Parts: sequence; structure tokens; C-alpha cells
Amino acid sequence: MILVRFVCQAKFSKASEVVAGFKQSGEIVRTRVGPNVRARILTDLSGPFDTVVQEIEVESLAEWERLREVIFSNPEVQEAEAALPSVIESGRTEFYTIEATWP
Repeated sequence: MILVRFVCQAKFSKASEVVAGFKQSGEIVRTRVGPNVRARILTDLSGPFDTVVQEIEVESLAEWERLREVIFSNPEVQEAEAALPSVIESGRTEFYTIEATWP
């Protein structure tokens, strides 16, 4: 399993707007690719203020590439995320291999 993390630094006091945009695009993605995609949105309790993280679990990097094409070519997702650049200072994508999980 692969964990894909989008780590965003929102502009000061704009984290809730980033979360709202991620939620909206996440719902669109679930209707397009199905409920089997595990995802979550996190916000900071420590570290840099207004950090928002969106995580998606996929079977493989090949599966991520397939989903990425479906997600980012969708006009509804593009529209939902169109306002995000005005509330995000910076961001990055991280990929991790999930080695083990516990209940």
C-alpha cells in the first residue's frame, strides 16, 4: 500500500477554507472512483500554523497514476479546487510505503 500526502500551508487563518475545498473535491472523487479509496484530511495541532494535510491510500504507484488522471482531469474537481491557490501559501506531495497497520 502507498500513502499519498498533500501537505499544504494555508495563508494565516485560511485553513478552514482549504479543508472545505478538499472535502468538496473528495466527495466528487468518491462518486467518480468509488468508496474504496481511503482518504482523510488533517489539520495541525502543533508545528506551523494553518497546515492542512490530505491523505489518500492506494494499492500502488501505478494505481495512484491511474487515479491521478481521473481526479485531476475532472472538470468538477478543477472547479472545486480553483479557489485554493488564493488561500494556500505552499504545498508538497509526499509518498510513503505503508509497512504495517494496527487496528
